[in-house]
Amino acid sequence: HYDPVGIINDNEELKRVMYLLECGHFNQFEPGIFDAIISSLKSPSDPWMTIADFASFVKAQKRVEHAFQDKDRWIKMSILNCAGSGKFSTDRTINEYNQEIWRLTPVAVNPI
Repeated sequence: HYDPVGIINDNEELKRVMYLLECGHFNQFEPGIFDAIISSLKSPSDPWMTIADFASFVKAQKRVEHAFQDKDRWIKMSILNCAGSGKFSTDRTINEYNQEIWRLTPVAVNPI
């Protein structure tokens, strides 16, 4: 029984965000450009239940803001994050999709 409109109405900060989206604050020169997104966010059929994550996102953002204040810690976290991201490379992902789903024969590419 996901009720995004109820969640919006119970959270003043989220209500303000939605108001700014709906009133055209961010799209004065392109009216209606966010209508599909707004409709999706407010739909009880949103499969990702995006609105339900708003409060958690705000909390996480506040932790990011706090961490950023300690420049040495932030630099260390950034380096470790980059170093640990290799597992998520596009090449690895495509290779796994190919092995598990597509089963295509790789084509050799001659470097220029």
